[in-house]
Amino acid sequence: MISVVIPTRDRTTRLYLTLSALLAQTLDRAEFEVVLVEDSPAPGAVDAVLAALPAGLPLRRRSTGGRGVAAARNAGAALARGDQLLFLDDDTLAAPDLLLRHAMAHGPATVAHGRITDLTAFLFTPDPPRFSDTLTGARGRTLGPADLPGLAQRYRRLGPQRSFIEGVAQAVAGIPAYHELRWLACVGTSTSMPRELFERVGGFDEGFGALWGGEDLELGLRLALAGAEFRLIGSFACHLPEARHHTAADLGLFWTLVGQRHGRPRLARVGDFLRGRIGLDQLAAELAPARQAAP
Repeated sequence: MISVVIPTRDRTTRLYLTLSALLAQTLDRAEFEVVLVEDSPAPGAVDAVLAALPAGLPLRRRSTGGRGVAAARNAGAALARGDQLLFLDDDTLAAPDLLLRHAMAHGPATVAHGRITDLTAFLFTPDPPRFSDTLTGARGRTLGPADLPGLAQRYRRLGPQRSFIEGVAQAVAGIPAYHELRWLACVGTSTSMPRELFERVGGFDEGFGALWGGEDLELGLRLALAGAEFRLIGSFACHLPEARHHTAADLGLFWTLVGQRHGRPRLARVGDFLRGRIGLDQLAAELAPARQAAP
């Protein structure tokens, strides 16, 4: 069984569309479950979403009270019954074969990531203050449950764009020169791994609290140290991004803390890379293992 772990906070329409897409999966429903973790200090916002959702999705839920996404994902993994864990965000619309492709991707040490395409028509569209089953984005473009079955064929009208981190994942997973950075392919959504491997490395690090900056990539770093193999799979999903503000300082602080925790101060340079201050080649050179001089 594959367990789909979805943390959610302060989103209802995006979550509704995410769950609606999972209702259309080709993988038999006996072969997967959805574990929904509400990480709001005042739980209950998802009640309207679940009340409106058609019946049939094998779903369990719990709340974590606003402790941050790492804690929410860990809580979902602890509740999950599957031997494979798929982490999916509450703003990611899965193509019908996404779970099947993840389920087929795994060896005992495989971390699999499926391609994500941003739909930028909704970049400046916050979730409605009250639950609605439809998002309305730039130039009046809309997205609702009826659009999901044919989304792979019609998404081009919604401003598709590959995000920066998706481009990085493609590079580090496919270019030998970046092998030491392969852990950057551990993107937070549409990424799966065996439960045993996840538990062996200790799951997500909750010590960063709600600080934004890459708890998924930091998990990937520890997975790489544990010998994980990182694979990109040919699945398709769409991401409904929301514009972030004031993230540069968070990235710098986050990766400085990662460097301290790992005893590798140069990991702070990942923050510089994610802010666009250095390129991938320079990051690879600075984080390359020290070479022993020839005798």
